[in-house]
Amino acid sequence: MPKILHTYRYTGKPWEILKSVVPAGFEIKTLDEPTQEQLIKEAVDADYFLVSGRLLINEEVLTAAKNLKMIQRTGVGTEMLDKAAIKARKIPVYVNAGINARSVAEHTVTLILNCLKNIPLISSNVKKGVWKKQETGVSCNELFGKTVAMVGMGNIGRITAGILHAFGANIIYTDIFRQNEDVEKTLGISFRASFDELLPDADILSFHCPLTADNQKILNAVALEKMKDGAIVVNTARGKLIDEDALYKALVSGKIRSAGLDVHYEEPMLADDPLKTLDNVILTPHIAGLSFETFQGMMRGAVENIAAFDRGELDRIKNKKFVI
Repeated sequence: MPKILHTYRYTGKPWEILKSVVPAGFEIKTLDEPTQEQLIKEAVDADYFLVSGRLLINEEVLTAAKNLKMIQRTGVGTEMLDKAAIKARKIPVYVNAGINARSVAEHTVTLILNCLKNIPLISSNVKKGVWKKQETGVSCNELFGKTVAMVGMGNIGRITAGILHAFGANIIYTDIFRQNEDVEKTLGISFRASFDELLPDADILSFHCPLTADNQKILNAVALEKMKDGAIVVNTARGKLIDEDALYKALVSGKIRSAGLDVHYEEPMLADDPLKTLDNVILTPHIAGLSFETFQGMMRGAVENIAAFDRGELDRIKNKKFVI
């Protein structure tokens, strides 16, 4: 019976969902502990890797996995994969392209609205008995008419832009690939040639791009100084796009009004991360792409890919991106 190794650790409902979508004839195993040592131990007899989390699929893991036929990502990120080592072994890798785009887009807009409306702080104050209707109300802002600067315009970016357009936001974006004229017109988006060109006009800066060697800490002290006083920063892409020390200082000084962060420089966040101390920061634990509907679809699509590969039916692997 082929063994699918889930290369992280699921418990509770996520594990039940994953087990429920595995086809008959396959064994599925999640890690007892989410460590590299446990991954190497379980990789020895694995036929397939179902990769989630951030444990590294590196040379040591691949050397242990002598039976490995194929690697399937639950999502789209591949930063945990040693691509050179995988390519040298001619192991195919598939990702779930676009599977969680709508969930991430909805989470992005949720963070934007919560930042504009100060919802977490206001809710906390009301629960404490603070009832200052007018003073609280005029501290909130509308999304209508605000300029949202989007870094990246892939699947997630386009869905996010469509939602923002319905709110009446003004949307500008930058990407290594410019959208065609019809897409720009439909979504109401305007192209900027570089990240720096976005910054002065942004009421809200939102990230929707992959992490690369060239854009790590792209939002740093220098970039923050180019932004409007009182702008908002939202990140549902990758935590290392932001210099969090610089962002913290900008949030404390008021240069940046607030931030909504689903991804973080270190995950899980460090216990003493100073961003946790700020009332003008909304933090979620990298869940933008993990609604119930998306998670179930993500797991089903991933294991169906594995089953199709096992049967030699590569033509049945639809709408998935072959990356290595």
